[in-house]
Amino acid sequence: MMIPSDFRAVMHRLNIEDYQYFDSVGSTNQVAIEWLEDSAPDFAIVFADHQSNGRGRFDRQWVTQPKSAIALSIIIRPTHEEQQKLSFFSPLAAVALAEVLENSWQITAEIKWPNDVLIQKKKTSGILTEAIWKGDQLAGIVVGIGINVLASSIPPQDTLNFPATYLQAHTQANIDRFALLEQFLTSFSQWRPFIHSEDFLNYWTNRLAFQGEKVYIKQKDGNIQLAGTLKGINKHGDLEIVSDDNLVHSVSAGDVHLRPVEPEN
Repeated sequence: MMIPSDFRAVMHRLNIEDYQYFDSVGSTNQVAIEWLEDSAPDFAIVFADHQSNGRGRFDRQWVTQPKSAIALSIIIRPTHEEQQKLSFFSPLAAVALAEVLENSWQITAEIKWPNDVLIQKKKTSGILTEAIWKGDQLAGIVVGIGINVLASSIPPQDTLNFPATYLQAHTQANIDRFALLEQFLTSFSQWRPFIHSEDFLNYWTNRLAFQGEKVYIKQKDGNIQLAGTLKGINKHGDLEIVSDDNLVHSVSAGDVHLRPVEPEN
């Protein structure tokens, strides 16, 4: 397997010595989990040009077509302090990507709680963070992220559960996947020490999709759990929704979906 020189150059510039590159793999997260359970160090990287059986939330499939997208998993060995904020690693990836899109590509992005990045209300990136335990001890976490870059990264419309888009549709500049990868990993690393900070929470809140809009929370089985107006997120990363009786409800990620209420015609 030939590893592209551009990918090697990114790893060299970022001083990342531990990485795995695949022309094709089932799931980067699965490879990363197995590597973490073996000996992978903090911030080891798994990247795939083609991912045939990637995982999203609720066991959804995430397929990455060759040379069209970024399919990446980051292995994290959390510090004691970071273990108090494990649920913030998904929004950390979302914040990092949103920052890169705004600063480097002039693309306005929003973060759909808890773990998607949207452009014009359409999904361009999904994030899945998985914690690995050995007994009652945390071995580490894997942060998986898929980013739709080119048109061929979008699955068939009849397979989508949320409207989707891709980055190249929103800029005249030609997006190089490995340049984007380097920018993303740099932003992720720079934000990581600040996930406990007010600055991080504010950045996340200011880019929260559907804020002030009517939304509903749907359970994994399809039942609607709560409807109301999206207020924001609290210091724990929980979503705050104001119901019609003016009560504020906090919702943790768990097995729930956030959906906007479709406007009436």
